[in-house]
Amino acid sequence: MSSISDFKLFTSLRYDPLLLTSEQNSQPNLNFVVPSPFYMLTYHRDRMLEAALHFEFHEVAEKLQDGKALHELLLSKVKAWIENGGKDGPLKLRVLFCPAGELSLDIAPIPPVALSTLYPPSLALPKALSAPHPASRSATPENLNSLPLTGGTLTLGPTDSLPGSSSTSTPSHPAPSNTNTNSNSTTNPTSNPNSSFSPESQPPTWLLRLDHSPTEPTPFTSLKTTHRAPYDTARHRALPTNPTAPLFTEVLLYNPCNELTEGTLTSLYFYRGGRWVTPPVGVPAGEFHGPSIKNLNVNLDGNGSGEDPGTPGEDEGELRKPFPGRWGHSLRSKVGSGGQRGTTRRWALWRGMCMEEPVRVETVRVGELMWVSNGVRGFGLGRVVE
Repeated sequence: MSSISDFKLFTSLRYDPLLLTSEQNSQPNLNFVVPSPFYMLTYHRDRMLEAALHFEFHEVAEKLQDGKALHELLLSKVKAWIENGGKDGPLKLRVLFCPAGELSLDIAPIPPVALSTLYPPSLALPKALSAPHPASRSATPENLNSLPLTGGTLTLGPTDSLPGSSSTSTPSHPAPSNTNTNSNSTTNPTSNPNSSFSPESQPPTWLLRLDHSPTEPTPFTSLKTTHRAPYDTARHRALPTNPTAPLFTEVLLYNPCNELTEGTLTSLYFYRGGRWVTPPVGVPAGEFHGPSIKNLNVNLDGNGSGEDPGTPGEDEGELRKPFPGRWGHSLRSKVGSGGQRGTTRRWALWRGMCMEEPVRVETVRVGELMWVSNGVRGFGLGRVVE
């Protein structure tokens, strides 16, 4: 693990021949060359470029401006790996850049998943459930089912379970009982995992545990680098007996203002106020004097508007470190909650599946269902455990 003085920039993305058949993955805003076996390569390039400019890795920024060249370079390295005995199939690519601009690539096989896990049509739950979260008291079972991006509510009944949860070492906990069963939900084929979600297409299931202490936002929690100390520390706090495994066990991070930021491996999506929301990101906290990316035609806010969201290098004198009470000033402030600009999170925002909104720690409930996502595994369901 690199120290804070010799870190590299990196991103982890998925290579998968199945993506060559995906119409969504061939959108011009997601890949430089189409069809492409890379999962949202354009978004990965964009956030590496943002990090390169912030940390003044000038040679890296120069190389990253040619997206097609990056595509061809990664593809050539994957082909060489296959020719040397690797199997052509789903792979995790860990792309690293040192300050001098040299690229290195770690390649590892990963399990196959359905295209619907990488590009879900909505953030619908695979089984309609009842008893809305306390933060959604205005929502009723009837109008929840009418919302195309919800698919139901967010707590488990006593007879409900999540697939795969029994195979992990983290114990599960019963959720509040089912008190407001919606009779219409049982006739909805998209709400029953046994009818519309086969074992092959079912999204992976994560067990989620809230961290015990806040994580201070820094440039290393806003930008992806090999300096992972804040995330390692959080996993040791929340998972003291096994911080590195199992695979689908995640820790929910929050900042000193008691706002959720992200997971140690994933972006987070909560159901609040009748819609799915994800914690605001903002721009990296801390001083720097790098160039602006305003003129590089990179839209990082994920809203599909084409408008520049306010970029590093342009300091309007506004504090970037989270502070209590700032949301009344501007939700689209440069001061977010402190997490990273995840690639899959950006896609979900662009598709209108969620909104940016602060999520308070005290609103998180044991048994609550939510979504998580990252640039290798795609989207998965998560359940909060003690």
